Amino acid sequence: MSRKSSSSDRLVTLATYGIGTAMGGGLLLMVGAFMIGSFVALRAKPAAAAEAPAAPAAAAPAAPAPAATPAAAATTPASPAPAAGGADLLATGQRIYSTVCIACHQPTGQGLPPMFPPLAGSDWVNVNKPDRMIRMVLHGFTGPITINGKPFTSPAPMMPPQGGALNDEQIAGVLTYVRSNFGNKAGPVTPEQVKTIREAEKARSAMWTEAEILKIPVE
Repeated sequence: MSRKSSSSDRLVTLATYGIGTAMGGGLLLMVGAFMIGSFVALRAKPAAAAEAPAAPAAAAPAAPAPAATPAAAATTPASPAPAAGGADLLATGQRIYSTVCIACHQPTGQGLPPMFPPLAGSDWVNVNKPDRMIRMVLHGFTGPITINGKPFTSPAPMMPPQGGALNDEQIAGVLTYVRSNFGNKAGPVTPEQVKTIREAEKARSAMWTEAEILKIPVE
């Protein structure tokens, strides 16, 4: 009887020890799992913080657009366009001057005073309208004339008419050449201007005199 009781007590003790050992081991496993989980969590937080994308920096304010350069003032006058065929007209004029006018007015435009007055710097040439000069070339000129305040009287100058020998373009060319050479600064003459005066004076055959031609306005 006592042996049976002793055996039973041992069994109970072993069972209790096993249960305790099992419980202790389970507790140790739980504690170990908790500690491992905490350690992993602590390591994950910095990594997550490192992996998190940085917040975008605030965009710098855009630089103000440069002020627009002001357009050219509307009142600025445009450059005058060159006359159509101006170079051809000058070439024609130079050719006519070299064949028809040069003997009297000379290559320099200084003429042969007192018979042939100068064209260079002449106040008859440097005027706004070429109407007097067109008439003089068309119908000729005779008699005394005052140029730049200097009278040419003896012998009286005489210029033969060229209206029958030269057409409108040739007369416009030679007058344009004279008005832009020899120090002269007058504007060009067009064939249309010559044509208009030729038509207006078609009944005239006499040469012009100073008294008559001074009545023609040039400004």
